[in-house]
Amino acid sequence: MSSRLFAYSRARTVLWRRHGISATALRFTSSTSTDKPVPTQTTNHTDADPPATEQPNVVASTPLYSKDEADAIKPSSEKANDDSSGKKSGSRFEFVREREPIVVHDASQPIKLGKWYRIDANMMDYNQVGKSHINTVPRLAHGLERVLFSPGVHLLQDPNSRVYNFDPYIRGITQPDEFDFDKLTPYITSSKDSKLIKYARERKKRFVGSTSSMTHVLSHLYFAISGGKQPDISSMSMRFADMPSRFTRGMRYPASIALRYNDGVYSIDADKSFDVKDSILSVMGKSLEKLLTSTPSEFEMYKKQNSWKVKEIPEENYHYVEAEDFILRSQLDCRDDRLPRKTFDLKTRGSLAIRMDLDNHEVSRGYQIKTMKGRMQSFEREYYDMVRSAFLKYNFQVRIGNMDGIFVAYHNTARMFGFQYISRREMDEVLYGNELTGNHMFKMILLLLSKMLRTVTDQYPETDVRVTFNSFTPDHSLSMWVEVIDDEKEAIAVKMYQETGQYSVNPAPTAATPEASKEAASKEGVDPFATKDPLGAKPTETDAENALLDELLDEDVDPVEDVYVNSDHPIQHYRMESFSTLNNQDTDDAITLRDQTDEWSINWSLKKSTAPPDELVRHYRQLRLKQSTFFERPSADTPEEELAPLVKVLRRLSRRNMWMNNTPRERVVVNK
Repeated sequence: MSSRLFAYSRARTVLWRRHGISATALRFTSSTSTDKPVPTQTTNHTDADPPATEQPNVVASTPLYSKDEADAIKPSSEKANDDSSGKKSGSRFEFVREREPIVVHDASQPIKLGKWYRIDANMMDYNQVGKSHINTVPRLAHGLERVLFSPGVHLLQDPNSRVYNFDPYIRGITQPDEFDFDKLTPYITSSKDSKLIKYARERKKRFVGSTSSMTHVLSHLYFAISGGKQPDISSMSMRFADMPSRFTRGMRYPASIALRYNDGVYSIDADKSFDVKDSILSVMGKSLEKLLTSTPSEFEMYKKQNSWKVKEIPEENYHYVEAEDFILRSQLDCRDDRLPRKTFDLKTRGSLAIRMDLDNHEVSRGYQIKTMKGRMQSFEREYYDMVRSAFLKYNFQVRIGNMDGIFVAYHNTARMFGFQYISRREMDEVLYGNELTGNHMFKMILLLLSKMLRTVTDQYPETDVRVTFNSFTPDHSLSMWVEVIDDEKEAIAVKMYQETGQYSVNPAPTAATPEASKEAASKEGVDPFATKDPLGAKPTETDAENALLDELLDEDVDPVEDVYVNSDHPIQHYRMESFSTLNNQDTDDAITLRDQTDEWSINWSLKKSTAPPDELVRHYRQLRLKQSTFFERPSADTPEEELAPLVKVLRRLSRRNMWMNNTPRERVVVNK
């Protein structure tokens, strides 16, 4: 049987060669799609046009087409004489004509909309700005530095022997109402950081930003140019074999930033339109970072009953870098001189139940992390969720600050479970395949963001604008929306969002109370307690109009129409398309570099929408409404039957194990 299959395969190959058809061409024919371009292969055909010598900045490509694609790109005169022409849409030809020639972009010049440009990581330098203050960065306390040099999770307390591996003082977590947060250094936004803006003016940079305001936007740029690459979870146990490996829904949340103009410099601040209150995790993260870097006696002074003893509020330690048109700032949380890059980031990771039920953490805090492996109540589940929901942002933060990795503390807001150190190299391997690919990806993302924001500020010079990025679009392109900021009206909209959950400047209609109706009737000389005579006069036209008005008021109003956007100025919409070129071959697939000899570049084009203004405003309102309702979670009053199945299970586990948060009354043994 095998000999017959071999003979058949051999005969088929000979037949292909007689007709001048290659296996590569057939393979591309079978995978051709009308939705997106197929990769073009570079070859040495004699019919190809020679590279242009008079324009060295134009990249000449020699695409290899399948037979179907060749039919699609024939001139109309040839198609008229060819019976097989006209059967294909020609979308591939339209794409090729649209994108060629591709220009190697001069970083000092603005781009032209609709043109295709090529960038690579070698175009950008990434250098530190100012002096390093690493000596003032705090160190880990409680013996936790052992975690930095031993891979894997380290339990706070061994479940078998009940022996503590670290200081038992950090088992119980101080609650927010017991900690004096006024004794910590307040967070400073990029627009209020005078040192950051000073560096930008000295080096003639246009944009300044911080890790907290930049990473979500950088994530969307990554999704746009990564070719759909998903994180690698192959190291997980078999319990996760059928679990999704794609990035979570929260990572797909449209990202908005505010560009604040200040004398030649645009500061990138995070958009706080719908982030009206701090979650329990963000609040406790500040106190937990202080706990991990302070001795017990030092931490006790920051509790409210002892906070009067704190005489000086320590200053934050920042790392500044310049990259393309940016000056970027990263906060340095902790250090250890034995690490290759000396500094690392502190991450306090709330358990699965807390993350899924943030507004009810008092109920969800009973969820325990008991085992190393498993889908529930395990460190493996916490790591799995972190890979899909946070690794990309953590990786960008570590790269901006030139840090070595992240130190993760797992907790449930009531007690601490364990600790893990994850190096930057480990994150690179999970996200990109290796560190080399991660370095190239990060630089090209910063280059793209610089060009896109420069296009926005050229369109709106010396103006505060909001820029929103959304990479999950029907055509898989990156969508960018621009809106001029009106601070006065936005303050009204934010206040109303806090009170009613509706982002609008129009006051919500309120129904009249029975007492108010009776009072109004008495003022008009009508007996408020009188009953209607069934044999009285027929309803008048005015009564009918009032009844119709009441009916209309009772109808559900389209929430999109009431979402506030600043339509006094034009809403602009841009769309970015991109594809990769690896070793002179174009592709839309995910890229993983093998070594330094691989040459990888990104080809991209930015187009401005020509849709009518009313249509742009309507689509932008829909996007803003999506942002305002994206993270709606169940409240404490939500009926049990309306909860998601996973939340039901998590609450059940939490109630069952709530008692385990109490500190056991037993002899404490510490493994020193």
